[in-house]
Amino acid sequence: MESEGDREQQQSLAERLNSLFAMVRWTDAHGRQREYSTAEVAKAVTTDPSHPTTLSRSYLSMLRNGSHTNPTLSVLEGLVRFFDGHRPSGTPPITVQWLVAQEDPEDELLRQRLADHQVRAIAMRAGAMTPVMRRQLLKMIAILDQDGAPDPSPGE
Repeated sequence: MESEGDREQQQSLAERLNSLFAMVRWTDAHGRQREYSTAEVAKAVTTDPSHPTTLSRSYLSMLRNGSHTNPTLSVLEGLVRFFDGHRPSGTPPITVQWLVAQEDPEDELLRQRLADHQVRAIAMRAGAMTPVMRRQLLKMIAILDQDGAPDPSPGE
């Protein structure tokens, strides 16, 4: 059975870009949620003074329909800056790695560490804690790290 993570990895750049257009909205004068148009996003990316990227409506349209599939890094960064800056609160950050369906190195490290049964058990317990309890646990771990205690053997 295909997981959501597998489906996300198989999405094309055009599909991911279109999902951003569907997710990121603005509110009009009547309080209705509206999707940004291709022209609005292209103009916003081009006029953003924080980077030198220019993006035409027609090129962005070609990225959205899949006829162009290899934009420059600066175009990707401009798109990510726009969509990440307008994403709904509480949603994960939008990154270039996500947009081009590349594995984030931190995700791979997390997966490797969670492969250990004990690490997974600790993470599951911590996930059920209140934020106050998690802060206390992190303080205890920091104290243990300061002691320089050797790692226990795998059997302990």
